[in-house]
Amino acid sequence: SSYSCGGRSPMPLSDIENCAIGVTCGVADVLLLQPTNYWKNAAQQNLPFTLNPAILYRGVVANAFNNGTCVMSQFFLKGPIERMVTGGRARKLNDTETIVVGFTAGSLGSIVTSPMELTMIQQQRHGSSLPATVKSIVSEGGLGSSGVFRGLFGMMMREGIYCMGFMGLMPVVRGKVTRDYPDTLGATPYTARLSATFIAGPIGCFLSHPFDTVKTCMQGDLARTKYGNPIQTARTLVAEHGLASLWAGMPWRLGRQCTSVFLIDFISSELAPKMFPHAFEDQY
Repeated sequence: SSYSCGGRSPMPLSDIENCAIGVTCGVADVLLLQPTNYWKNAAQQNLPFTLNPAILYRGVVANAFNNGTCVMSQFFLKGPIERMVTGGRARKLNDTETIVVGFTAGSLGSIVTSPMELTMIQQQRHGSSLPATVKSIVSEGGLGSSGVFRGLFGMMMREGIYCMGFMGLMPVVRGKVTRDYPDTLGATPYTARLSATFIAGPIGCFLSHPFDTVKTCMQGDLARTKYGNPIQTARTLVAEHGLASLWAGMPWRLGRQCTSVFLIDFISSELAPKMFPHAFEDQY
């Protein structure tokens, strides 16, 4: 996998270097935007709004580990998936391939991180410690789809679409803006990135949010008191609160997602040359 940083293409980064970029993006995202994540989860589960930092930052360690691992795995998987698509040949992906690679990397990476997000949501609901929460999840639901992997399908779809946004749509739209509007929106890398953010961010957020709502409700109800499988959960939400309930909490997530895709694109494009200058040395 490689990142465009100017007119020339850099050398491909190694899988380990991709991991380093990914974990930097993921942890920075959480540390800056954790309150919006709580407010989104609270709106989806009909929990009260709060400004109490002690509540807003519940589960932040689990979430930082979760998101850092999640984005790291997505950046790591992007390399092998790209090589599968290109047959190992050194060529640039076309726009469709870029988007498909992003979705695939996001979906597969979520298998690793879904249990971590379940842990964070359980912590937010109950306020228990990280070890106690993990023990409770395993003892109550086990190691399968009723326990640590509860909500996995929704997580795979959400992360696939989200990753498609920042790893696929974002660079595709940014490149198009740069090429087609060189004197206005694409005049600088920053204006092109900002323009792409307000296209890729809302698209990814709107398409993925129903899956996120279903996943959050399932993971918040580990005992299945109200929510069972994904289809039953969606039907219950719509029956009780209408179709719009599938997009509950979306304003918080939209704000976070637009900031996230901008941040991740900025870090992967601007910080990568400073972290791994050997891959970009022909640009200086």
